[in-house]
This record gives sequence, structure tokens and C-alpha cells, in this order.
Amino acid sequence: MEKLFATSNIANKVRNTRLPRTKPLLPLFEIVSNSIHSIEESIKAGYLKKGEGNITILCIRNGKVETLQELPEIDKYPINSFEISDNGIGLNKENLTSFIEADTDHKLDIGGKGVGRFVCLKAFRLLNVSSQFLDEEKKEKTISFDFKATKEGFENFSESKLNRRGSGTTVRLSNYREEYQKNLEFDLHSIAREIVAHFQLYFIRKQAPTIIVRNQNNVEFNLTKLFALEFKSDVENKDFYIDEEKFTLYLTKSLKIQSHKIHFCAHNRSVVKEGLYSLIVDLGKYSIKDEEGNRYYYQAYVVGDILDEFVDTERIGFNFPDGNDEDDDETIDLSLAKLRRASVKCIEEILQEYLTEVRNNKIESYRPTINEELPQYRSTLNHRREQVLKLPPDLPKDKLDIELYKIDAKWRLEVKEHKVELLEEKKDVTNHDEYVKKYEKFLSEFNEIGKSDLARYVVHRKTIIELLEVLIEQNDDDKFENEDLIHSVFFPIRSNSDEITADKQNLWLIDERLTYHSFLASDKTFKSVSEVTADQTQRSDLLIYNEAFAFSESKNAPHNSFTIVEFKKPMRNDYKDYDEDKNPIEQTEKYIDNLLDGKVKNRNGRTVEVNEKTPFYIYIVCDVTPTLEKILKRREFERTPDGKGYFKVKSKYYSAYFEVLPFEKVLDDARKRNRILFEKLNIE
Repeated sequence: MEKLFATSNIANKVRNTRLPRTKPLLPLFEIVSNSIHSIEESIKAGYLKKGEGNITILCIRNGKVETLQELPEIDKYPINSFEISDNGIGLNKENLTSFIEADTDHKLDIGGKGVGRFVCLKAFRLLNVSSQFLDEEKKEKTISFDFKATKEGFENFSESKLNRRGSGTTVRLSNYREEYQKNLEFDLHSIAREIVAHFQLYFIRKQAPTIIVRNQNNVEFNLTKLFALEFKSDVENKDFYIDEEKFTLYLTKSLKIQSHKIHFCAHNRSVVKEGLYSLIVDLGKYSIKDEEGNRYYYQAYVVGDILDEFVDTERIGFNFPDGNDEDDDETIDLSLAKLRRASVKCIEEILQEYLTEVRNNKIESYRPTINEELPQYRSTLNHRREQVLKLPPDLPKDKLDIELYKIDAKWRLEVKEHKVELLEEKKDVTNHDEYVKKYEKFLSEFNEIGKSDLARYVVHRKTIIELLEVLIEQNDDDKFENEDLIHSVFFPIRSNSDEITADKQNLWLIDERLTYHSFLASDKTFKSVSEVTADQTQRSDLLIYNEAFAFSESKNAPHNSFTIVEFKKPMRNDYKDYDEDKNPIEQTEKYIDNLLDGKVKNRNGRTVEVNEKTPFYIYIVCDVTPTLEKILKRREFERTPDGKGYFKVKSKYYSAYFEVLPFEKVLDDARKRNRILFEKLNIE
């Protein structure tokens, strides 16, 4: 017999082969997989009948053989070697040649990658092969050799005498390397379960040969019976179709794998493996407990003839597009995205009862938050319940708000698109009753969106009140916020109403009427404002004016009114009378003087016509500290009826109403005005 020569450096191939230490049984799986393929070849060649294939796995433990054979319990002894025997086709010329070739493609059509023997030498120091087969002349032959992680790889090749009837192969994986051996569970039952779990698709599809796992004391497990006893009851299957292509999904429970997964398979092997949590969030990230207290994870296996046909040569993907989960090209017959969506739908149908219960419980856990803190989404919950049901569980309020906003926005878009469709249909209504039904559905949803918008605005008001309440308190440095920041709560600073729409400002905190005006400039000098110009550089926090509503032949008709608002820092206590820099009343009177003196012009360069009868409304928002209170009393300001603020009316030289509003009064009045809205939404 000629000596065998490897076609490349075997030591290097082993060195470059990856085997995680956490997978000490993978070499055994590789040999068992080879045995299954060998049996399938033998059946295909007509040497075996279907159902006659046998594989025996002997676990050889550390210790004397004679002693181990007599012990009733030997599972505590470490496993040193595995001996795997099958009655497959054997290492005939074709199979032996592929074994010698380092990068063989002999089994590509059945999913083989040609690296199994190198994986074996990562965990074991020696691989011994003995095989009996029929040669080209149908004569029985037997060969044996050792395979090691050396440059040559092959040693002790021999042709021995026939020692049994029929073909088959025995492979012995000897001398477990300690780094892998220590990660192995030694008891026979655990090893048997691991093998069943790994080759589960073979057992599910009734394609597995008889596999026996045995200890040296002849205690054994028949894996077909083990599958029927411990695995089969947990397996559910369902067919589904993409176009006319048939797929089958098997859903199993695993006690060992540490996450829910979906496997897209070819030739009974997992090719693409993905986490299920991101696809069905209600399965959760953690294990599920059954009625007996066992914790498990779901494993879904998708198989189909087209997957066997289109698996790539490396068995790490498929030769069809990945596609896009959001919008597949309809011209693509099959993509991974289409397959994924159809598979997830199939899993949800299988687990419908479980998922319905989990999702309903989730909705009920979210309902109090939606009702009390996010009422703008009540309509979303009612009209888009299916989408809300699929939100992740246990979302905090802020993240729940974001996810509901996404659903709400999509719903709004759909309603708008429906409106456009209805308008198009109206041009040629052939079925009036059907059109009325569609219109009523649209109107119902449109009204619900209107309610949602109102709820959103009411929640916005409550949030603004709470924000202002925080800003007027001392911060962590025992200081109060400056007036600029507080000013921005009422109206964005250094901007005007041409830039800021009514729903983006909060002048309703002071007076609801301030929301509506012809023009408003915030914290700008008269000179910088496009609507009004002046030579003065005095700055008003807010300047609002309204055009006259009465008809007049004059293009320069008097303005209906002016409103000026000043903000001061909370608890400021350095006010001085007759000092423009330290007296807000003095400051606002100066603004009025500029307008009355004709120093303010409009955008056309014309003087803004203001006279002593033009109403001025002056609001000074600040805390009434001792220094300001002294000024107010000296100027004969009166207390407001609630005793919290001060006011004064001037009518001798011009018409002006002054009101000093402490922050607490602004907050209290705003709460009272909006109380009915808060109560209706149950967010008081």
C-alpha cells in the first residue's frame, strides 16, 4: 500500500482552524455528521435500505478499561476519547481522496465545508480511522491510518484484513486536550441531549439513522427514543409559502441555547442564524418558564428545497438577495428579508395564544401611563392597537413616548393619503354607498387625530407650567436662573412672530389674548425690528402690537394697542427708583415715551402713529422683593384682588395699564385657567 501524502501542511491547517473552547463537542458533531453522510451515500448507492443506518458513539473515560466496565456509575470520570462507528459507505477511493485534500469540495452539494477533520485535531491529539468499503471492482477492502497535527498529517497507514461483514467506518478521537475537556459535561445523558439538539432537524424530519451513545459499562441512550421522550413534544411545525415556493418552519424549545433564535437551514444545517428578540420583542430577551419550572428558549428552523438549492459554497449564506425589511423590490422572487417576514408571521401564528396574552398584559401595563401622562396617544392606542401591541415591553415613559409618536405619525400620514384618495374618487363616484362608508371611516379617524392634537397641546401646557416652576427655584448652586432662560419659556429670545408660530410660544402663561397679535418682537431693540424702527437702542423683552380693526381711509391708521412685557430674574432685590437700569417701571415708561414722541417708524420709514388714547398694556413678570415693593408703594400701585400682584392705571397723559406679576401668580393663574383641560385628560 502506498504511503499517504497530504496536499498541504496539516499542522498549519489545524493552527489556522478556529474552535472555541466553549464548544468541546463540535469535533464529535463533525464525525457524526460525516457518518450520517456516509450512510446516506450507502442508501443512495443501494447498499443499505432506508432505516438500516446505524451509528454508535462510545465514550471512553480516564481509567482502566476493566474497572470502568464494572462500575455502575462512571459519569464522574472525565472523557478522554470518543469512538464513532457507522455502517456507511466507507472510505472508498473518492472519499479517501477528498480526506487527503486539504481544501476538498467533495461534499459541497450536501453542505460540507471540508474542515471537520482539522476541527477534530484542535481538541484531540490523535484521530484514528479504520474503514471497510467496496472498491471499484466491488471487492471488500479495509484501510486504517492515524491523522495528527503534523506537517505530513498521516501516519501508520495500512491495509488490514477484513474484520466484519459489510462496509463502514470507525473513527477514534483520542486524548482530549485539557482546555476543551474541562468545558465538557461528562454525564452520558447530557452528551446525548447535546447531540440530539445539534442534529435536531434530522430527528424532526425523520431523517436520522439509529444513533446509540454508550458508556464503557454498556449504559446507553438511543437518541431517536430520547428525542421522542424529551424533545418531540416541544416541536411544532407549520408550512408557509412565498409565491409558490414551499417552506416548513419547525419551532422547538432549547434548555441549553441562551437566546431565542431563528435558523435558516440547508441540508439540515443552520446557515444563517439570527436573534428572534429583535423580530418578535414579546418573546423577551430572557428564558421562558414552563409549567414545570423549566426555563427554555425558542429555536425556529426554516427549511425548504430552494434553500438547499441556493446555499452558498461556504454554507454561510444564500445566493439570493438580502432584500430590505421595509420595502422589498417586488421584482425579486425571493430575498432573505421576504423569507424573514414570512417566517416571523409563521412563528406568530404558532405562538398566537402565548403572544396574545403577553401583548394584552403589556398594553394594560402601558395604559395608566398613556391615560395619565401621555393622553395624546389614547386615540393611537384605540385605532392602531396592532402596532402598539408589538412595541417592546417595559419601556420607560420617555421611550414609550417616542415609539408611540412613530406609530402616531404613520397613522396621520395614512389618513392624509386616504383623504387624497377620497378626493380623487369623488370625481367619479360609481358606488355612492361604498364612498359614504369610506368617507365616514376617514372622518372618524380625522376627528380622532384632532382630539389627539388637542390632547398633545394640553399636555404641552402642563409641561411648560412644570418647567417654569422648576426654573424659578434655586438650582444646585443655590442660585436663580437668569431672565434670558426664563424669557425663553414664554417666547424664544431674539426672535419675532414672523419666525415663531403661535404654537411655539407660551404667552398664554401671562394672558390668553397675548397669543394673538399682528406682530411681536422678543428682546430686540426697536432699531433691529423690521416692523418698527427707531433711533433708540432701548430693549424691550417683548413688544406686541395689533393693527386697528376699524376701517379708515388713512393708510396710517392708529394701532389698536401695544403690549410690552418685561422679565426679571427670580428673587432679584436690587431695584432703585428713577434708575432706568434698575427699575422695570421706569424702563417700560421709556418705551411708551419713544412711541408717543414719534421716534418709532414702520418698515416703510413712516412714523408709527400712536396717541395718548392708544392703549398700552404693560406686564412686568418678576418677584416682588422688598426693594421693588418699596417702589410700587411709592408710585401708588394697588394690590390685585388675590393679593399676589400689583396694578396701576394711567390715563392723564396716555392710556396704560401696568401689572406686576410675581412668578408664583403667573403659575397659579395658568394652572387655574387650564385646570378644566387637565382634569378632562386626567393629568391634573
